Amino acid sequence: MFRQFKVRLAFIFGILIAIALSGALFAVLVTTSNQVERTVQRELTVSERVFRELMDGRAEQLRRAAEVLTDDFGFKRAVATEDRDTIVSALVNHGDRIGTDLIALQSPAGEEIASTHVLNLQQLVNNEQGGKGLLVSEGHLYQVVTVPVSAPNLIAWATLGFEVDDTITEQLHELANADITLWLERESQLLASSLSNSLREGFAKSLISKQMAYTDWANNEGLALKETTLSTAEGNVVHVSLTTSRAEAMQEFNELLVQIVLIGAIALIGTLMVALFVARTISTPIAELSQAAGKLKSGDYSPTNLQARKDEFGQLADTFESMRSAISQREQKVRFQATHDQLTELPNRRELQRLLTHQLHDLASSGWLILLNIRNFRRLNDSVGQRMGDEVLKQLAERLLVGISSSDVLARFGGDEFALVTQPQSESELAQQLEHIRERLSKPFLVAGSQFDLKFNCGAVQFPEQADNLDSLIRRAQVSVRHAKEQNQFVAFYREGFDEAHLRRLAIVEQLPKAIANGGFKLVAQPKVLASTGRTVAAEILIRWHDETLGWVGPDEFIPLAEQSGMITEITHWVVKQAEHWVNQLLQLQDEIKLSINISAVDLINDKLANDLIALSQRNMQRYLILEVTESALMHEPEKSIACLQMLSELGYEISIDDYGTGYSSLSQIRRLPINELKIDRAFIQYLMSQPEDQSIVRSTIQLAHELNLRVVAEGVEDEASWRWLAEHQCDVLQGYYFSKPISFDDLHLRLLKEKEHA
Repeated sequence: MFRQFKVRLAFIFGILIAIALSGALFAVLVTTSNQVERTVQRELTVSERVFRELMDGRAEQLRRAAEVLTDDFGFKRAVATEDRDTIVSALVNHGDRIGTDLIALQSPAGEEIASTHVLNLQQLVNNEQGGKGLLVSEGHLYQVVTVPVSAPNLIAWATLGFEVDDTITEQLHELANADITLWLERESQLLASSLSNSLREGFAKSLISKQMAYTDWANNEGLALKETTLSTAEGNVVHVSLTTSRAEAMQEFNELLVQIVLIGAIALIGTLMVALFVARTISTPIAELSQAAGKLKSGDYSPTNLQARKDEFGQLADTFESMRSAISQREQKVRFQATHDQLTELPNRRELQRLLTHQLHDLASSGWLILLNIRNFRRLNDSVGQRMGDEVLKQLAERLLVGISSSDVLARFGGDEFALVTQPQSESELAQQLEHIRERLSKPFLVAGSQFDLKFNCGAVQFPEQADNLDSLIRRAQVSVRHAKEQNQFVAFYREGFDEAHLRRLAIVEQLPKAIANGGFKLVAQPKVLASTGRTVAAEILIRWHDETLGWVGPDEFIPLAEQSGMITEITHWVVKQAEHWVNQLLQLQDEIKLSINISAVDLINDKLANDLIALSQRNMQRYLILEVTESALMHEPEKSIACLQMLSELGYEISIDDYGTGYSSLSQIRRLPINELKIDRAFIQYLMSQPEDQSIVRSTIQLAHELNLRVVAEGVEDEASWRWLAEHQCDVLQGYYFSKPISFDDLHLRLLKEKEHA
């Protein structure tokens, strides 16, 4: 019913007019009701005043009549001579003449001389001349006036009275348009009333009823009530209740209300007709706009054919068309942003996954997924800033786009990863394509005048032969990238067994916390000897792990995984505790040598290691520990790492640079570090006697290190000739299998004990 605009418009207009008319009608009703109430109360007040004036007039009439009687000489003589018959005759004749209902004559002492009613004579005595009031006799109310009879002294009191009955109430009703009812409070007796018989009966019942007061009766009957009281001579209270009908007072106003309602109904009908007419004139353009909006809602952004108009609907149509065009453009932009990388404008990971899913479901489709990873891109970003890093990524995307066919898909897979979906005829053709990519990427990237040489690793997986679902395809591509990194290759093609290696790495990460908690690790030590004498002066603590499920797990296998998973700090914490235990045991056995502990890059920027070593220094352990740090660890977060080493050096720990020569640091950089020892990597020592180039490097390193007051350690000594050559060229300490393989604590103690015996 209300779905059509014109019906809704007519309904709304009707509701508004109805509300307005209802408000006006309510206001008129309230105002008239208040006005009627004020008018009624005013009329009752006037009626009360008329009643009192009427009573005062009757009292004045009685007073004058009484004075005429008491001034009559014959009446005075009859009273003075106590001629009772004459007195009674005079009283009756005078009362008949003025129409009094009550006449009484009393002696000055208040004794009755003559009376028409049974009276309490003491109540009639009034010492004030011309006294007036009310009294009740034989169930009737009388208005009386008492005057003295003097000849010339007081010889009697004369009382005349009119009965206050329905006659006087009817007179008041005619004069004041209000009903009057008089009733005695003490007896709850109705004395006189101008009310109708039914109302009079109800009023009388309310006086004697204990459940309902007469005021409640008046409200129930729709009567306005005003009340005053009078006192009788005997002390009783006479209530004078003035009432008038509210309905009669509202009669004229009701006619006004009927007229207002009639006018309102006519206005409402007229408004509805106008609203329907207006609705018809505007429903057509609105229907057109609604239809156009429906097309827009369904995703149809094609141009609309809205009718050209020069009014507001024409402006609305123009605005709608502009909005449609803007939404269409924005929709295209949003769709592009949802499926493409904003930096390189290549398809993003989500879009690539959608395309791969489609191709995997297409049984006739096959191809290769190539993942390309930028090595150490995060380090580049940290060193030169994100803006320059973004510029490198854009140049990289441009180079990758060169030479790919229209059927290939290049996407940005992650922050430092790109993906290529291609369809070569064979693996050899793919290898040739990847070689061309490698050649393009081998050239430096020029950004803001700076050149950057980047290294890349690729993983290639064929689908659906090697992976027939999206998860397996992506996982095996990532596993292949990791294999290329480990083998230091540009590309690694997925082979059987890669998954097993990946699963083994996952198992290692899962078992690491258990190994720490359950004592799965053990420590061994490889002695370090003086080059000059061959005597043991130190030992490098090495960690070993044999798992019941995984078997032998080498440090080069689980340490990188521990660093990646964040478990390395817990492992180092355990090693530090065990090293302290070893030192204490060696001291008890009077074996005083230094133990070397390997520290990772993660440890240097973690407060837990610093706290452990601070605690050890408080127990004087720094004298017996050497902290070995690799060059690559210092390059992770240089400022924080160097600050940590500086603090440890100040505590008294010796610092050793491990694997020197494999990183990017030079002796000029090393001399800025708080170190005590330089450890030449085994790569330069293992083939020392057959490689003159290695001899030159080692010789110059020893000389420069000594000039910087650094102790030099050569690791990887495998034969006596290398020992003699190193000793001849002033190398300080040697370490290698020629002197000892890694041994247990007990074997280390026996070695030290034998050296003491042969000293």
